[in-house]
Amino acid sequence: MYDRYWRGGPYPSKTEGGQAMRTTILQVTIKVLIPVFLLYSLYLLFRGHDHPGGGFIAALVISIGLIFHMIAFGVSETQRVYKIDAIKLASIGLLLSFMAATVPMLVGDGFFHALWTDVEIVGIGTISSVLVFDIGVYFAVIGAILKIAFAVFKE
Repeated sequence: MYDRYWRGGPYPSKTEGGQAMRTTILQVTIKVLIPVFLLYSLYLLFRGHDHPGGGFIAALVISIGLIFHMIAFGVSETQRVYKIDAIKLASIGLLLSFMAATVPMLVGDGFFHALWTDVEIVGIGTISSVLVFDIGVYFAVIGAILKIAFAVFKE
């Protein structure tokens, strides 16, 4: 019954590199909501190293927004607009997380020991290795989720 909507029925059209649900309401709504998803994601990311939140849940929030964009516009359009290379994003995240875990050993502390600086940024808090780890998790999770989503939506 619903198959015609995903196979070139009256509303959506088949796009190169994945299916898209071509409705004006959905497309306009997603264009408005993507910045909201991004801001809330960044809020959770920077709040998370001192309070509940952090890189994982922040990555899920922005990934949901980007998946909605894929549903509305198709995979090719999402990749074109946001220029996302999921593998590179995940790799950068893993590198940052690894650095946050191992750099404390260079100064004589243990693996994953938190290093804190005296630098405080308004709205973010004190810069630390915990924040670097959270940013690494953020990028790694976004990369992994989007790689899976790109593969699923292209089929």
